[in-house]
Amino acid sequence: MKTIHRIKAFIDYMDISLNSFDKSIGRPAGYIGKQIRSEASIGSDILETILRTYPNLSPQWLIFEEGEMLRENNSTKEFISEEPKKHYGREDYFENLLLEYLEKKPVKEKILKLINNKKK
Repeated sequence: MKTIHRIKAFIDYMDISLNSFDKSIGRPAGYIGKQIRSEASIGSDILETILRTYPNLSPQWLIFEEGEMLRENNSTKEFISEEPKKHYGREDYFENLLLEYLEKKPVKEKILKLINNKKK
């Protein structure tokens, strides 16, 4: 399995979107998706950023496919939720994700429907 496939497995495990992952590592939207589709190699600078952003992701697993995905006795999901500012490098990360979500047409429509139903 190539490194890019392990990155995809980690993203799936974390249950986050590819665009959210891109943002978390400071890359433009669509970056990881493009790398996955083309089965591209990932540079050391990106690997370093991923490992710094997700400190409980095992470097041995990510790079060499040895051992477990997560470092022992830790859960990355729990670790990140405890200190999101530290791990994502920006205070407004979750705020921006929420704002992006709220801008989606189906979400706006649902919100407007709820508001209109409440007014009746």
